[in-house]
Amino acid sequence: MLVTEGTLPDEVTDLASGYRRVPAGKIVNAVTWMEARAPVPGLARPLAMTRITKPDTASYRATFLEIGTPWLWDRAAEMTDAEIATHFSDPRQHIYYAHDESGAHVGMVELRVAENSEIEITYFGLLPSLTGRGLGKRLMAGALGQAWSLGPSRIWLHTSSIDHHSVIGFYRACGFEPYAAGFEITDDPRIKGTLPRDCAPQIPLIETEWMPGVR
Repeated sequence: MLVTEGTLPDEVTDLASGYRRVPAGKIVNAVTWMEARAPVPGLARPLAMTRITKPDTASYRATFLEIGTPWLWDRAAEMTDAEIATHFSDPRQHIYYAHDESGAHVGMVELRVAENSEIEITYFGLLPSLTGRGLGKRLMAGALGQAWSLGPSRIWLHTSSIDHHSVIGFYRACGFEPYAAGFEITDDPRIKGTLPRDCAPQIPLIETEWMPGVR
């Protein structure tokens, strides 16, 4: 899932109904903010979760990009080793690696603990080769177990139309409910060069402005 750290942005009140076209090189995501106010009993058998306080930067970047490249996550590709180390030296930033019963690494979760006793799930995902095996809910059960143990007033995240089409239903089954909607406009990382041009083929890559009669 694509998640970007930050609070709920200001509401835009001057939007008229209708289609809008953005410049080539930009991606538009429809965003849904969701929150959980209490744990869901018996959600799933949680995966083992290990908090990594000083992640090896190369391993972290490789894991982040393996999970996130299909969904255009590129933060780790933009960060230097020093920036990654500084990011996770902040005690508010938590990263957990998840493992199955054999001890194999299967996914990761990043949380941000805010001063107002709220926790944001900023990144969450399984290794792509392991999707479709029922591990997603177990990963979320493990992540929420870690998060609720910190005593937050709520746990929240936001997702977008870049994510898998079933993700809203998945989060609702895990105890999250939508509370706001909006949009995000970003530079296409395949054009920036932070991700391969052939990744995420389900998301159109448009780098040339359309002009009538020109092909």
